[in-house]
Amino acid sequence: MKRFLKIILFLIGFPALLGFVVWKSLTVLQEGSTYGFWPYVGIILAGVFALVYLIAFIITGVKAKKNAGNRKKVLGGVVALVIVSFVMTAGLWLVIDIPKLLPDILNGATSGTIGFDDLREDYDAHAEVHSNLLDEFIKMNYNNGNLDDGKSLDYWLEVGYSSPKVQELIATNFASMDKNGYVTFKGPWINLADGGRLTIPVLVHLVINEREFQDLPYILAYEVIPNPYKTDDHPNDMKNPVEYTDEALIKWSILDMQGTPMVVDLGGLFSADVKDAVFSILNMIDYDKLSSIFTTLNECIEDDALAGTPIYIGLDTRNGDFKLEIASTVEGRGMWDYKKSAWLNSNHLLFAVISVFPARQWLYIWGGIVIFSSVAVGALRLKEFGGDDEEEKESEDKKYDTYDEPKIDYSELDKEVTKGMSPYERAFYLATQERNRR
Repeated sequence: MKRFLKIILFLIGFPALLGFVVWKSLTVLQEGSTYGFWPYVGIILAGVFALVYLIAFIITGVKAKKNAGNRKKVLGGVVALVIVSFVMTAGLWLVIDIPKLLPDILNGATSGTIGFDDLREDYDAHAEVHSNLLDEFIKMNYNNGNLDDGKSLDYWLEVGYSSPKVQELIATNFASMDKNGYVTFKGPWINLADGGRLTIPVLVHLVINEREFQDLPYILAYEVIPNPYKTDDHPNDMKNPVEYTDEALIKWSILDMQGTPMVVDLGGLFSADVKDAVFSILNMIDYDKLSSIFTTLNECIEDDALAGTPIYIGLDTRNGDFKLEIASTVEGRGMWDYKKSAWLNSNHLLFAVISVFPARQWLYIWGGIVIFSSVAVGALRLKEFGGDDEEEKESEDKKYDTYDEPKIDYSELDKEVTKGMSPYERAFYLATQERNRR
């Protein structure tokens, strides 16, 4: 019966905890299924803790049997098991959490763009976000011809990051975006472009300022350019220019770092009458001619004498709006904005970090149960192998209190003393000495 109870107590401890970790990690495993072992880091970590505890459980159990009857040694094994159960659950995480080691590591790895508290509160949502980064990246690069090889989009989505070609595409193209994009912007202007402070004057400076570029490869079959003149009849007529050559130097604008288009609402600058007049003029001009005008403008901006990289200026008149739209090249080149592209480049490591949070959560939650089960198992072992505490104490006292005096042979001494005595005197002397020596 005691053995059965110990098995039950063991199972509701670390094995149950490990089961909860796996259960709460299912979303992370599903969303990061093409990233190999990285989404399993949290489960592996919890498994290592469970293995350490199992080894301690077995060793202390074997020693309890070996030292049966020695209550002190059995009790020492119980204490060791309880300490291991605490260290392998909440104890280790307290060492990490109190000095904020994990938040500092996460902040350094993502430049503060992903917070520790965000992951702790909803790690499943972040797993879905980072999975979507990869899926949309694959879709963009399938549309621009970077990923094809005669295979369907569903194939590329299924193989995901496990494909060496996808890995090469992410690493190579992000290196170009980083070295020929983000790091080329120097001085205070890049700071003004952050936090929604990108104005037209700042944009002009960041476009025309001289920058230094590196000769880096970039994988690009052809660039998909946005529709420069959007109307209700032509909402999204994307166009593909000529194919790129291996020698083409890919440069990036500040809008590429931002990713989202810069929109200026012109409707608010004019009265209703002026706005209607402008719409009337636009309707009189052929759509293709207006589209061609904007395309020519964009080609001029792309010239090395000006921006040296495409910036797509267009007009959006859908749903009665009148907006000037300045768009970037990121989607057409198959990239996210700089921040998300940096995430995608380190997505495998981010999935490893995300996977740690289900383990961390349940090592805290179930750690108390593991400690309780360890104490209960220890109590059973102490009762089974610890012996009687009073008997052991008496045995110890007896061992130290018993003293055997050395025996002295008096025969030679008596023989010498009784020389010359009569038989009566000798008998009296020996009887007296025997009584005195007792």
